[in-house]
Amino acid sequence: MAVLNLVIMYEKIKFVLTCTFILFIQFFFAQVTITIPNENPPTNTVSVSSVEGRKPLGSYFGYERAAFIYRHAELGMYGQITGIAFYCDSVNNPGNVPLNIYVRETSDSAFTATTTVANEEAGATLVYTGTIQATLFAKNQWVSINFNTPFIHATSKPVEFIFETNASGSGSEGVSGKFFSHYNANPNYYTTQYWDQDNTPPTNNGIVANCKPNAQITMAAAPTCSGMPNAGTIVSSASDSLCLNESFVLSLQGSTPALGLTYQWQGSADGVTFTNIPQADSTTLLQSLQNTTWYRCAVTCSGQTAYSTIKQVVLRYFMKCYCNNLGGDCSNGTAIDSVAIEGTTLANGLTGCSNNNYTLYPTSGNTTTSLDQGSTYILDTRFNGNVAASFWIDYNQDGILESLTEWTQICTQSPSIYDTVTVGGVLISRVDSVFKTSFTVPSNAQIGYTLFRVRSRAGGNTNDSSSVCAFFGTGETEDYYVYINYPLGIQQLKNSEFPVSIYPNPVTNQITLEANFTQAENITTSIYTINGGLVSQVERKYVGEPLTIDVSALDTGIYFVKISTKEYITTKKIIISK
Repeated sequence: MAVLNLVIMYEKIKFVLTCTFILFIQFFFAQVTITIPNENPPTNTVSVSSVEGRKPLGSYFGYERAAFIYRHAELGMYGQITGIAFYCDSVNNPGNVPLNIYVRETSDSAFTATTTVANEEAGATLVYTGTIQATLFAKNQWVSINFNTPFIHATSKPVEFIFETNASGSGSEGVSGKFFSHYNANPNYYTTQYWDQDNTPPTNNGIVANCKPNAQITMAAAPTCSGMPNAGTIVSSASDSLCLNESFVLSLQGSTPALGLTYQWQGSADGVTFTNIPQADSTTLLQSLQNTTWYRCAVTCSGQTAYSTIKQVVLRYFMKCYCNNLGGDCSNGTAIDSVAIEGTTLANGLTGCSNNNYTLYPTSGNTTTSLDQGSTYILDTRFNGNVAASFWIDYNQDGILESLTEWTQICTQSPSIYDTVTVGGVLISRVDSVFKTSFTVPSNAQIGYTLFRVRSRAGGNTNDSSSVCAFFGTGETEDYYVYINYPLGIQQLKNSEFPVSIYPNPVTNQITLEANFTQAENITTSIYTINGGLVSQVERKYVGEPLTIDVSALDTGIYFVKISTKEYITTKKIIISK
């Protein structure tokens, strides 16, 4: 009997503990609805334009976009964000809304400048994709959206929501299809940004505003981390090879979804020694590339730290970084007809209008030349109509044609077929007049090949220091490669600076030769025995990629490798070991 009573008591205790555990789980994971502003139904509304009033679920345009930033204090808790709702205050034949929603934590509590949708979505998590049916939009009702994937809000950083409506074409409803209640979030901060476009998704910068739609954000408590976390893998918003100053976002994928974690992004110049990046303490990292860098993220829970995978982002070869989506139309008398630099080999004349309004000329013959540091030159240009023209030379070889230090104005107006002048009593057209523009190569310009760009567009239009990458509706662009040289007369005194490396050393089968040239440098490589006997000679054109030379037929011993160009000669010692 005593044993039976113990069994009954055990079952009662087990039942109570089970119920308690279930209640605890239900409480722990209970969802909380946070109304912003703290009113239901909303009354703190403001009058907004029809454009803003449609956000974030309007589909008047084929592609509407909206982004909203909420501070942590507005959310009031950490945890999983599982859904969001907006208060519909007006409907008039609303359309269906194909919708994507992205969420991310951000370091910014407001939009300090307009940006692109791609910039805002970089590093964000896609939490919802689906279609909101038109029948769900009703006046004075909340329209609720439950996320497909909850988002962990684990830090005190603001949270940004980005909405994509993709009705396509010219939209699925009229201008007043549906409106949502908005409130004045803060008159001093822009916490809203939006974009609109028909037919194709918008790629331009958005429009900022300080009003936000009334919202209900659904959250649930998230577990607290324990033990060694999983730091996950790094994914990038861009390719692994970027140009100077190009921005990108790194984010963690597959990391532990829990509270109590801390994050610290680290960078390395060699992939071995890592140092902390200041203020990089979120699940995402926004960077502007300056040098080839390796990245990783340290994720810590209660003093235990795990490291993510390592991601290398390479600084791209600068010659591959110049903008080339330039537009133009030189069929209307705005072509670049001749380009020449006096006293040099560059003399490209009577070219007329190119087929696609853009030409990149080769580094040969009369379409290239060498310019000396510190020397002054005269650029001769001629156009076949009335144009505004400018030119740029990338003196510091960073892949960016700077607006002031590398730009020169040729003209803002030029003679056209309608301009005439009397010569010897005869009235003639001035269309063939040549512009002579003086320029000086800086004494600190980088040695090697670089880009020289000339642009024209119809006279009276802007073609100034800021126009190097501008999309023109008229005119033409011509690109050339020019070689920046040491000051005249001292080139041969610079042999000690001949920038060549040879590896591996010792070597068994082949050596690799790498030079700090850009491209199109003819290099002769001669290999001599220690007694001065020539055993191999190779002449190749160096185009910015390392050269390999086969030495497998040579015997073990010490050799000298002589590397020479038109102006430089240097010798390296190598050891062949079999």
